[in-house]
Amino acid sequence: MMRLPLFEFRAPRTLQEASRILDGERTNAMPLAGGTDLLPNMKRRQQVPRTLMSLRHIQPLNDVELTLSGSRLGACLTLSDIAADPRFRNGLTALAQAASLVATPQIRNMATLGGNICLDTRCNYYDQSYEWRKSINFCLKKDGTTCWVAPGSSKCMAVSSTDTGPALMALGARVRLVSLSGEREVALSDFYNNDGIDYIKRRPDEILAEVLLDSLHGWKSAYLPSAGRYRCGKFAVRPPIKSASHRRSCRNCGSNSQAARQH
Repeated sequence: MMRLPLFEFRAPRTLQEASRILDGERTNAMPLAGGTDLLPNMKRRQQVPRTLMSLRHIQPLNDVELTLSGSRLGACLTLSDIAADPRFRNGLTALAQAASLVATPQIRNMATLGGNICLDTRCNYYDQSYEWRKSINFCLKKDGTTCWVAPGSSKCMAVSSTDTGPALMALGARVRLVSLSGEREVALSDFYNNDGIDYIKRRPDEILAEVLLDSLHGWKSAYLPSAGRYRCGKFAVRPPIKSASHRRSCRNCGSNSQAARQH
């Protein structure tokens, strides 16, 4: 039986309180939303934070604001909520479809939008128990020196498996990152790095608070996961009703997403 390592648990009620905790703990703390990715990783000793900070009691992270001028989606919205909410249609259909395809209903009931965007990267060599990874002398991503996917590579080749990320990129989404020193907005198309270890631009002292979208009035969108052998390509298409152009976001075999426009 795999057990969680010992950790301190904090449950702030405001973003400011949460920011103070992360500012003090830095890399020793990790935010916890649904926990569907982080807690199994902790059991496998892939991530071993000294402090877990729950985001569940911070109300603004659960809010939804959908208007003709734009949308604000709290990072702690569950994937089940997004998939079942009839407001997430037309321009936001791609996001609802992506959320509905993640894992199983039980996972979607707990997993959050922000957590899915920030999913840890993985590969067949990393996504194993501690004992299994120890038997191959670990890997470059955690405790080792060799990337077993590409032993000659100096870079970790673990990949992201987020479903909501590509859909939101095609919709032109931005994320709001909050820390004690202030806040900033980052376009989701710039949020990912092509590196299995340093895979996102969120700093350890930052909280992904919400997803921001400009007006999608008059737009239709759809999410079509690839059915290839390795399921490493994911696409979201958003054709505007009054135009023949469309935008596509592709999750390729690397750690970052790529956006392309077709006319």
